[in-house]
Amino acid sequence: MGKRIMIAVVGAGLGSLAGLLASFLGAGNSALIVGAVLGAILPLVVLGAPGR
Repeated sequence: MGKRIMIAVVGAGLGSLAGLLASFLGAGNSALIVGAVLGAILPLVVLGAPGR
């Protein structure tokens, strides 16, 4: 469970960096939030259920 939380936190950080780039390119400040949420959720969805 701890590894999943760490993956979500790191993914959120990387996603917010991607959102910062999108915000810089003109997508608006909501790109930061969307990037962080997607960065936190996508790795967990890709990895699947715990215990595999």
